[in-house]
Amino acid sequence: MSERRTLPPREALLWRMFAALGLAFLVIGLINAATLWLPLDLGEPEWELGTSSTFFDTFPILGLGIGFLAASSVALGRKWSARSVAATCILVAVFMWLVLALYATVLPMVLRVVNNPIALTPIKKAAAKTGVQALIYPFALLWLAGAAWRATLRRRSGVS
Repeated sequence: MSERRTLPPREALLWRMFAALGLAFLVIGLINAATLWLPLDLGEPEWELGTSSTFFDTFPILGLGIGFLAASSVALGRKWSARSVAATCILVAVFMWLVLALYATVLPMVLRVVNNPIALTPIKKAAAKTGVQALIYPFALLWLAGAAWRATLRRRSGVS
């Protein structure tokens, strides 16, 4: 991948627009995650369960930002930007697995404590949804990281 690709002006503008949108979503997603997790209240099962579940629910904004930045970096030929986004994807995926581990340790305790079947239904729904999200999002991020990194390894010989 050359440092910068030569694109027609309209295409370059389009990809720069995606980069700006991606940066906006990334910042909003990071602020959302920071306000969700800070201040930490580890050791409080209700906080751990609710925060973990909400993190996965609000991830799509952060994910869109990462995805738009990865696509625009690759399209514009910005090697180090694409690699930075790839590294961010890996870090977020690892963080998600840590959040899933936290969630998995707290969920059985909460299910034991809650005896009301009516109150258990939303907890079980949230657990199912969080479980699916925790399985899909990290692997999607790792795929995106691999695709962005591989795009930076292409040679100048015209191989696409």
